[in-house]
Amino acid sequence: MRDARNRTTAAPQWPVRLVSHASIEPPVDNAGPWIVALDGVPRARISQDVASVLKELDGEKDARQIALTLSAPWTASDVESVVERVAPTGIFDAGSPRRAQRRVQFRAPLTVQLTLLDPSSVLPALYPVVAFLLRRGSLALLAIALLGGLLVVSSAGPEIVRLFSSPLPLPTYLGVAAAMFASTLLHELGHGLALSYFGGKPRRIGIMLFYLSPAFFCDVTDGWRLASRKQRVMVALAGPLVHVGLGSLALCGQAFMTTSPLKDGLLLYGVLCYTVALLNLFPFIKLDGYVAVMSALDIPHLRRKSLAAAEEVVGRYALGTTVQVPRSGFLALFGLASFAAGICFVVVGCQRLVPVFLQIGMAGHAAVALLIGLLAVLTVKGIVRFFRTAAANGSTLWRRTLALLLGAGLTSAVLATVPVSSVQAAGYSLEAGQLSIVFPKDSKLPSIDAGDRVSLQTQGTVVHTELGLATIGSVPPSEANAPLESIAPVTLPGITVPVIAYDADIRAAHVDLPAHGRAEVTSNVRTTLGECLWTAVTSSPLWPGNAGKENR
Repeated sequence: MRDARNRTTAAPQWPVRLVSHASIEPPVDNAGPWIVALDGVPRARISQDVASVLKELDGEKDARQIALTLSAPWTASDVESVVERVAPTGIFDAGSPRRAQRRVQFRAPLTVQLTLLDPSSVLPALYPVVAFLLRRGSLALLAIALLGGLLVVSSAGPEIVRLFSSPLPLPTYLGVAAAMFASTLLHELGHGLALSYFGGKPRRIGIMLFYLSPAFFCDVTDGWRLASRKQRVMVALAGPLVHVGLGSLALCGQAFMTTSPLKDGLLLYGVLCYTVALLNLFPFIKLDGYVAVMSALDIPHLRRKSLAAAEEVVGRYALGTTVQVPRSGFLALFGLASFAAGICFVVVGCQRLVPVFLQIGMAGHAAVALLIGLLAVLTVKGIVRFFRTAAANGSTLWRRTLALLLGAGLTSAVLATVPVSSVQAAGYSLEAGQLSIVFPKDSKLPSIDAGDRVSLQTQGTVVHTELGLATIGSVPPSEANAPLESIAPVTLPGITVPVIAYDADIRAAHVDLPAHGRAEVTSNVRTTLGECLWTAVTSSPLWPGNAGKENR
């Protein structure tokens, strides 16, 4: 939904009428709000009196005629005031053609959604499941399963650490990955089912890139038609509860099994389900926890409003704006936390996926360039908007200029002084006392020099525990074959992959080293952050003159 007060738009020209794809939707129950919607998507909550005005806008009657139709105490001025307040929602016909509903949509700051289907045609078939789960007996069994799952997690610490820090058999790895994929889809269906149960209508379901990470989504903005905050909170929490329920059942089930890959897979899956549920409760990113907090406080667009409040506070004390800062600092603090969380999620997403894309070649480098360009555009737009708002709110030119100069100086100082060393993820293989540091043969090889430091680690799916230290030797690299678990967190006996191997010398071993594992190679050459970024840019195949150069 939109908060009409935060937007400006030209006053509609009388006689006014609604666009063809606008609707005025009644509340789910008598206590709920009316909703202004476009293509069924809520844009604003309104009162019944406002709804009565909007229903009369047929493009023929003027404000005086509508006031007479509604009778006293309505006046033409009242009708015009209602229309002006609702105009920013975009529901009035201004003669512009209707925009087609796009299957691919961008959501700031870094989310791309692809709509797959309308879940309203799928969810009715699942209503019996909901009715069964809401029985007292079913709820009691789920509560017992949750208690059992928590007991398993608290008592199986060493086993959980082992699974997270060790490679998995390929069938187990694929099974857990498929189960997590399916449970994420069920998570989103849980939101839709909860909304349908309370009388709302889910709009879309699909897949998205959320801060560069793939995920499913289910559009439940229709939940704002629900009068009860408790119901809206339950819709938001339904997804994490699905993960908690599935994880609890898996953890309890594996407790009765003997040691086997299936038992390990169920234990890992259960812990991952609990982890996903906890991460979804994080309130400063648009995850389920944020929606639950927003619904509990009954503040639509909480993140946007809190970011605006944080901007006002920063503008007041940093740029000398004359805006009166509200006494309650909750919104500003929430906005600052949301801003910081957004940056952290972007950084983590880039750290995870950018190296993967860079290994693809020209197409991967192009994707990274587009991503960096998008982030740069969003950053510049945010800075420009912030300074324009500050200027409109009374900030003097000299203070804005000083702030820009200080910001530019601080950025330059960081780029010029912060030391960095290149760190490359690799694998290791220890055979007959000879240690080799290996890279996939087809990957873009980094610059590895004799004497570079190496951290030898476990090849875990999540945790990488350091096992020892080594250094790169002086023997030139050579082509070889290594087991799959040297470069991936999976085991497949008898299967090797072609690699480029660097000779290395063990300097210290904290434990008896496994034959194969993960390695991190840290260059002895230290540069500044600015030099490192410049080298990365100029060595890209997209840089003029680099096209067609050999990756190695």
